[in-house]
Amino acid sequence: MKMNFIPSFLTYMLLNFSTVLFAANSVETPNLENSINDTQLISGLRHGGYILYFRHGKTNHNTFDSDRINLKNCATQRLLSEEGRKEMSWIGDVIRQLDIKIGAVISSPYCRSIDTATLAFGSTEIHPDLKHTIIADEATMNLQAKALQKMLSKIPTTEGANDVLSAHTANLQEAVGIWPKPEGVAIVFKPEGNSFKYIATIRPTDWQRLLKVAGQ
Repeated sequence: MKMNFIPSFLTYMLLNFSTVLFAANSVETPNLENSINDTQLISGLRHGGYILYFRHGKTNHNTFDSDRINLKNCATQRLLSEEGRKEMSWIGDVIRQLDIKIGAVISSPYCRSIDTATLAFGSTEIHPDLKHTIIADEATMNLQAKALQKMLSKIPTTEGANDVLSAHTANLQEAVGIWPKPEGVAIVFKPEGNSFKYIATIRPTDWQRLLKVAGQ
């Protein structure tokens, strides 16, 4: 399955070289086919030039977002579980073992997204346009969707590196019609300046397979 996303048209994607209109329904990642095989994916990521959109890692569902205004207070938010923290640290280690270079890392201001990025990649820049849109009005939601489309279209500036975005489900669904599942999943896009292509879905458990494919 090949998808081409054109940011100037929020709900349009090219699918198998045909244009289709996405309405209210989204495509869940289990129903998406990677456009390249594992060997090609590893090689491409090693060469750089991709965007990895991470949904935050596994969370503790005994914690809740009780204050969505003051996002500097992690005590009032749903947080990564201990399993989620370990898994994101491990994913970062695997990416380094695969010799995949990471450039810019940009996160939602929510603590679970910041922790996802820093545990895997060491540090992150926080961008308000990646804030969870769950309480956003329609105008704000549309602005954030357009902002994310621009981020997905931007070619990484560090030669040989891939950029990372760490955010939420709804943001990606509203921008491109993809609902990323499960927590900790990475959706890989190829930016082309004014548009972007869906390339692959890497679930947390897939990284072990990629290590084996790479002979590590």
